[in-house]
Amino acid sequence: MKKKYIIKALVSRIAISIFFTAIFIFVTYVAFDKTINKYASIINIVSVKGRGKTSDSPATSLDTATKRLIYYPDYGSKFATMKIPEIGLELPVYHGDSLKIMRYGVGHYAGSYFPGEGGSIIMPAHNNEGYFHEIDRLVKGSKITLETTYGTFNYEVDSYKVVKETDLDAFPIQDEKEMLIMYTCYPIRYGVIGRRTERYVVYSYRVGDDNA
Repeated sequence: MKKKYIIKALVSRIAISIFFTAIFIFVTYVAFDKTINKYASIINIVSVKGRGKTSDSPATSLDTATKRLIYYPDYGSKFATMKIPEIGLELPVYHGDSLKIMRYGVGHYAGSYFPGEGGSIIMPAHNNEGYFHEIDRLVKGSKITLETTYGTFNYEVDSYKVVKETDLDAFPIQDEKEMLIMYTCYPIRYGVIGRRTERYVVYSYRVGDDNA
């Protein structure tokens, strides 16, 4: 009987310890989550700078008759600059969307079209500060500019939504209308530890520019 009482008391103490430890971890995370993310972003940026940079894309041009590039950028090369004044964003854009490439800026999914080709352009970026950290502030009508090595293209935000990372229908490849699809991990800022399984997607359409 005494042995059973000791075991019961021991189990109770362990349960109480686990309970208070869980509360401590939760409170600490809530209190320092913003700081943790901030320093994680700094570490990410420092690691990027320490790895040098990818190469610039060789000169190319757009065949307006066929709506196709005459020469395509090399995989991993920079071919554009994305500018979103509304959120103070200006980032280099690289052909390719590997994690290594996206350490430097915005990626471009190789299976999608290029600006000016009249189809879906898919561009992901990390949700760290200085990357797509604030694209959820964009609203319908927000302006986005892509300054490529062969021309400047303007887009206007039409809609946005949160999707599962496995929802391929959220990233349609079509050539009926030029559409810029930007996305990043969601939740964008705080509240999730570890891998994020959702994506915040912004859909924009091309509007009048010098190349239209």
